[in-house]
Amino acid sequence: MDQLVLLAELQALANNVPDFATFSPTSRTHQEWLGKVHALIQQWNRFEAASLRTSITYVSYSVARPMGVSAIVSTLHRAIADLQVTMPLAGADQAFGPGAVYDFFKALRELLVSATQAIFIIDPYLDEQVFDAYLAGVAPQVKVRLLTHKGAAALGPAVKKFVEQTKMAVEARSSEKIHDRILFLDDRSCWVLGQSIKDAARLKPTYLAPLDEGTAALKKATYEQIWTAATPIANVGAAQLERGPKLG
Repeated sequence: MDQLVLLAELQALANNVPDFATFSPTSRTHQEWLGKVHALIQQWNRFEAASLRTSITYVSYSVARPMGVSAIVSTLHRAIADLQVTMPLAGADQAFGPGAVYDFFKALRELLVSATQAIFIIDPYLDEQVFDAYLAGVAPQVKVRLLTHKGAAALGPAVKKFVEQTKMAVEARSSEKIHDRILFLDDRSCWVLGQSIKDAARLKPTYLAPLDEGTAALKKATYEQIWTAATPIANVGAAQLERGPKLG
């Protein structure tokens, strides 16, 4: 896995640590998070991954759980710090330091405007600014799907107003199962974001990095399943959606 992508994925996990006070052995949210942490740490350092597996085992026992969670989070942040120090300069144009909000805005907007058929944005904290800042310049024939969670309340009314003016086909849904920040463009590319769009590069560094074809296909399959089960918060321009190009 590319180091820039690995770093962005690890940061996304660090920004979305589930509440282990509500942990249960059958909790999908907790188990998926733990599984992903282990898989990514394995990519970073296989010896650290072996130790991490022991810490994950501790989580199953209430008495040892705080110690296990502490060790997991510590390993996660240690991996992030190591990658930040050792990450090569190649791909630095996809890395944005604290305060580089315009550079991030420009890079993401250029990606979205390049779409010709479909855009699928996954971001737990997506809000109404995505329309004015990023989607206003998208070609009118492009089908847009937005998958969020925390920003659902504000997003619904904004979708309706945006569609009334632009006549674009836009659909938005909400799911508590999303943790990543992912962007799919047509059938040609997939990008991972280090932070949510609304706060990207304001106070912390962030990344906008392409995923390789194999990883992108796995991500796409996962999020198509989540999308299907997600709760609609806005479904506007239904006729356009039916006629528009299919994503994937």
